[in-house]
Amino acid sequence: MGTDKNVMYFKSMIKVVSLLFFITFISISQDKQKTDEFGLQLQDKTAQAIVQPAGVPLESTVDPEKYFIGPSDVIAVNIWMSPPFNFSLTVTPEGTLIIPTIGEVMVADLTLAKAKELIFREARKKYLSAEITATLIKPRPIIVTVTGNVLNEGLYTLSAIDRATKAIEEANKPTRLQKQDDLNYILQQMSTRNIVLKHKNGAEDKVDITKYLATKKDCWNPYLREGDVIIVPRKNPLKNVFGIYGEVNSPGRYEFVDGDSLLDAFKIGMGCTRLAMKDSVEFTRLSLDGTILTSHIIDIQSIMNGNQPNFPLESGDRIVVKAKKESREDYRVNIQGELMYPGMYPITKDRTKLSEVIKQAGGFTEFSALKSATLNRRSVQPREVEIERLLSARGGVSAEDSSDYFLETELRLKKEIVSIDFEKLFIDGDSSQDVILQDEDYIIVPSVKKTIYVFGQAVTPGHVPFIKGMNSEYYIAKAGGFTDRARTGDVQIIKNKTKQWLDPDETTIEEGDYIWIPKDPDRPFSYYMTIASQAASVLSVVVGIMVVIAQVTK
Repeated sequence: MGTDKNVMYFKSMIKVVSLLFFITFISISQDKQKTDEFGLQLQDKTAQAIVQPAGVPLESTVDPEKYFIGPSDVIAVNIWMSPPFNFSLTVTPEGTLIIPTIGEVMVADLTLAKAKELIFREARKKYLSAEITATLIKPRPIIVTVTGNVLNEGLYTLSAIDRATKAIEEANKPTRLQKQDDLNYILQQMSTRNIVLKHKNGAEDKVDITKYLATKKDCWNPYLREGDVIIVPRKNPLKNVFGIYGEVNSPGRYEFVDGDSLLDAFKIGMGCTRLAMKDSVEFTRLSLDGTILTSHIIDIQSIMNGNQPNFPLESGDRIVVKAKKESREDYRVNIQGELMYPGMYPITKDRTKLSEVIKQAGGFTEFSALKSATLNRRSVQPREVEIERLLSARGGVSAEDSSDYFLETELRLKKEIVSIDFEKLFIDGDSSQDVILQDEDYIIVPSVKKTIYVFGQAVTPGHVPFIKGMNSEYYIAKAGGFTDRARTGDVQIIKNKTKQWLDPDETTIEEGDYIWIPKDPDRPFSYYMTIASQAASVLSVVVGIMVVIAQVTK
């Protein structure tokens, strides 16, 4: 009996252990499932926190020491443990950041760097060993006021990563009812160096757009904060200015601001060019009453090196940076047409002759027409054409000559022909024709034209093969002869090279010339009646005079 009881007791214990093992297995499975689900949720949160918002333009990375936190900034707080905690949090309107498992942290009006330190300090109270990071992932929108000398004063919605220049740019965007002239007037009157930026805490910053563009220092173009007020004053374009001219990269007249120094002027002028004579810069200053002018030579390189002291500027100061003598300019000529290697060729100023450049180009081809070759020169630059045209009209040109003069002047402004004979130079060896080339001369060597072109009132106008010694009647006959409307007595020969119009008996026809046959004009019957009446009137007057003379002589 005792043995049976022991066996039954042993079986009962096995059942209890088995039941306990089953319950433990089920519990472990459920916990693992919950852990997996929690891990997946954390992964989703992490993925959401890592995704950066698109469409926020940045000129550079955000500097944590200069960016101030405010309501609506989105900050990612990451606690790197197993499993990690990742939170994408928005600063509340009260300026706090509510961090799950940590608490509420006041971050408003702190720089991003200071806010990070505070977040780390609070998180360390709970997470002693985990790595903790905080990152700005979306800057907040802000509202600022722009007033003063701008096109449209008012409130503007910007971003906390925008600078003062962005607000001024928005305030100067014309509406559909405004014209570009309105904006141009504002820009001419707007100060760019005396702009005031007022913060809501009473602090003020000075905005100097000109100096910011020259130095790229953030202090001259601060980042904006909500509630900022930007005041843009007017400027006086004649007073409170200084000038820097000559061999600087951005010469001109600039607005003067108290505190400007000589080196500031060179920074605003974007530095010296390669040709600048830095040891002989001319500095000029007027007396307070504007009557006495003093000037002296300064060594700007020595001042830049710190060997001589920098000094402050005054309104009206002028700086002239002289240029070194430089003869290594891009002097060149263009050769086109029947040469072995046409194209651009370099020349030496006032030295290179025509024959030298033709030699560089490989000489003429067998199809070159030297008799028609031309050397063209443009002595008036395109930017000076209008002034030259006006100056040319100042002379006492008669009414009869004005139209021809203006036509010839236009041709001269566009292309001046150098009078030389290529055949004499390159065939006869006449060195008097070997002219010295100038920059941007244009040499054209046309192809041989073994034809004469007959056009106008010819039956079949077109090219006729050239035969030396033949006259205009021969070529007109080859072109089918005259039409019924041809003015046969007014045939003209147009020379190929000079485009001069000549009568057939005044020139010998050469290859490439043109023969022009004008048309007999269409005139109404009234025209001939008028001519007849005028002739009759003249005839009657003549007859009357003759009768009077006959009576007197009797």
